[in-house]
Amino acid sequence: MKISNIPTDYLLIKALNESELCDFAIIHTTEQWRVRQKERMIAVTTFINDGSFKWLNYKDESVDFFRYSDEDHPEIQQWLSENNMLFIETNAEELKMLKGIDFKMSSYQMQVFSNGNAVYSCFEKNLGDEFWTCEFSLNELT
Repeated sequence: MKISNIPTDYLLIKALNESELCDFAIIHTTEQWRVRQKERMIAVTTFINDGSFKWLNYKDESVDFFRYSDEDHPEIQQWLSENNMLFIETNAEELKMLKGIDFKMSSYQMQVFSNGNAVYSCFEKNLGDEFWTCEFSLNELT
């Protein structure tokens, strides 16, 4: 796993929850994902002058949440201390080594705001604990 200066299919981003059970997420930013986000940004422009508008909410499971680990890729904590998000080069094998969240997650969603920013969130299935990413700009990613 290493930082990439060009867009890849994996965006490493800070994430959190109220119980401090989450440190970061990886958004799967494939070409299909980028096309879908452009469509969402067009949809949200309808509300750009509506002061009562909050966001459009989409079911979207293109994100996985993780915890920092001293054993597997401890450099991630350093990287995210310097940036809220960055593209990484990785593969399925490296992703399997990351320390995932030990709960059954449900209700994955993406909220897209009228300014073109977005966040991902999901909930722990039984307790309802919410996990979410930092807000990020879809304009910068598409």
